[in-house]
Amino acid sequence: MCSIRQLCNKNSAQISHCANCQTVYIWHNNLLLNFSPHDFQLFHETMQQQEFYDCSMMFPDGEERIIVHSPCRDISFTFTQPEWMDMKEAMNQAILLQQVYDLIR
Repeated sequence: MCSIRQLCNKNSAQISHCANCQTVYIWHNNLLLNFSPHDFQLFHETMQQQEFYDCSMMFPDGEERIIVHSPCRDISFTFTQPEWMDMKEAMNQAILLQQVYDLIR
């Protein structure tokens, strides 16, 4: 049975993981993605390589957003600039807290 621990909560970005199976969960608005610890690290590294203004585009509603593809080809995140900053900060904090939990185990 999963024992979910919250790693970070930054506005609409929430990251948690299961203390037993180590699955990492990224919640953003109404989207939930599940990652193995290794896949979460790879997704984090991918996001860290992207800069908002290098990759953003204007959406039909007049908002500038960045598109980030998930490991599932058919699902992508879209972030406004404040959401992008929140998600990157949340992922950084989650990685650090995961490392702390790994040291404790």
